Amino acid sequence: MNREEDSASALRRIAEVRRTIERLAQTRLESLPREFELTEEDFAAIRALVAERAGIALSQAKRDMVYVRLSRRLRALGLKRFADYLARVRSDERELEAFINALTTNLTYFFREPHHFEHLRTWLGQRPGARLWSAGCASGEEAYSIAMTACEVWGRLDPPVEILATDLDTQVLEEGRRGIYAAERLEAIDPRLRDRYFEPLADGRWQIRAELHALVRFARLNFVETPWPVQGPFEAIFCRNVLIYFDRHTQRMILERFAPLLRPGGYLYLGHSENLLYASEAFEPLGRTIYRRKADGEAAAGGEHRSSAPPQATPCGESWVPSPARAGRSFLPGAAGAEAASCREREEPVHPGEPVILIGASTGGTEAIKTVLQALPTDAPPVLIVQHMPEHFTASFAKRLDQVCALRVSEARDGEILVRGRAWVAPGHSHLRLERQGNGYVLRLDRSEPVNRHRPSVDVLFFSAAEVLGPAAVAVLLTGMGRDGAQGLLALKEAGAHTIAQDEASAVIWGMPGEAVRLGAACEVLPLTEIGPAIVRAVSARQPLWARR
Repeated sequence: MNREEDSASALRRIAEVRRTIERLAQTRLESLPREFELTEEDFAAIRALVAERAGIALSQAKRDMVYVRLSRRLRALGLKRFADYLARVRSDERELEAFINALTTNLTYFFREPHHFEHLRTWLGQRPGARLWSAGCASGEEAYSIAMTACEVWGRLDPPVEILATDLDTQVLEEGRRGIYAAERLEAIDPRLRDRYFEPLADGRWQIRAELHALVRFARLNFVETPWPVQGPFEAIFCRNVLIYFDRHTQRMILERFAPLLRPGGYLYLGHSENLLYASEAFEPLGRTIYRRKADGEAAAGGEHRSSAPPQATPCGESWVPSPARAGRSFLPGAAGAEAASCREREEPVHPGEPVILIGASTGGTEAIKTVLQALPTDAPPVLIVQHMPEHFTASFAKRLDQVCALRVSEARDGEILVRGRAWVAPGHSHLRLERQGNGYVLRLDRSEPVNRHRPSVDVLFFSAAEVLGPAAVAVLLTGMGRDGAQGLLALKEAGAHTIAQDEASAVIWGMPGEAVRLGAACEVLPLTEIGPAIVRAVSARQPLWARR
């Protein structure tokens, strides 16, 4: 096949995906004819069983997710009713395992929340060796990221570390044991690290090197079972974006069992949406969801005594904390005043793996968008905005935002390249999409049929971003009537993006964000004034760890 045929084939696939996206965006899941009936009694029984056997707390908003995932098991087993399937689960240990696997969410990628690996790198180099635990390792990316960090610290492929990787889901554990990943799963990794620690396969995938594989031991662990088949002590435990799936009682139990498995002074790394404020007195917060296990005397004294801890590295993206003053704000280290102003003239193209911010809104959105943008500094990642607004009004809206925000704001034009420090508003006559082009991204406009009765449509932007950005996206759904954007936000979350919905109290109309919350599409539900800072935190977590300017 020649290059022209390759290109034509790729274009056909893209068009096919777009048509599917638009069709799905216009269809409410609950309006589809259902193959099986999921009654309230069935759903209550499923929630009770998964809580009992795995400690997972399913909210009412997860009902559609439960139906989609478990209906595959009914189909595979030739069953017609959820009640019959539940009877099978209760009597068959192998089906119980499949049941738990189906309801486990595994969103992960290499060097997720990179400031944790910067901190690990700093103190690990001060020790002769370490035992480390990835608790909730999913398909192995976290455990192998720990292994790569250790190799970089010691400058060799056999560093003095042992890494335990555990998860509840046996299917993803098997993926981790194989250590084979599609090429797009490695896009955010510096190519030098990829070539150093992975071997290319004939089918385009990459396999972790045998030396790294030897550093990691994979095992199944259910947090609600006793005893745990785990022996300490560990110098650090990674348990990120796992506790959010449990109720508070189970969270406290898990944390209390972590404490004796950590050496005094050892570190616990949690996810960006988790904290220990209510759960344990055994840990001292160091900031950015990093905790140090107190010595026994410290815990008893309420933390008054504090042993010396290794210095914290400045995480990649630390300058993402904007100053209170608007003028001269910058995410770039040391940039201020005239230097920050010059950032606006140095347009830096965004490359795959670097964060991109997406915002969707409708009724009440003009003021809400302004509030969010004013919290972002001059050299922020690119921001793409869809505000439901008639043609001819979006250009003046963009101009008003440009006058009051540190970012440069303009109405989007077809073919523009994504660069840092810029925000684009979709014009009132066209859908706004994002496309990958070479080693960057470009904006695409088209006047195809309205989606969810809107052009531009938030869902069109969000679905296109889920396809090309995946975990690099930070997406926000603000006030608005209807449901546009909710399904797209869910697609982004499932692709690994950090998703935020405005809460009901601060929204003019809670239609769009409310629907997203109902679908379980939001990682965070926040008041309008807290959304800007939340974007700052999420972007900091998505800065590529090994990228150095």
